[in-house]
Amino acid sequence: MNYTQTHIYQMTPNELKDFLLKDVRQTLKEFYEMNKTAKPENEELLTVQETMDLLKCSKQALHNWRKNGILPSYRMGNRVYYKKSEIYSKLIKQESHDE
Repeated sequence: MNYTQTHIYQMTPNELKDFLLKDVRQTLKEFYEMNKTAKPENEELLTVQETMDLLKCSKQALHNWRKNGILPSYRMGNRVYYKKSEIYSKLIKQESHDE
């Protein structure tokens, strides 16, 4: 992380805001790019019960989300699994839509 010294006494409030936003955006972009390229070798699969515990939801809600395509699921034999990374990804997207 690079640190630079900035004298804010010579800045207007709007200039300070723009300066801070630029730095925050750059840091978030670097973080996003770093995490986008880092793919786990072994994707952690969660059972229905583990997913319900993680999301603190009912089995019916989980079924509805799967049926409506909100939360993708994977079948192995007669069992249903969910990818933990996709659950977190959906939660992050949902938070950004709430703002």
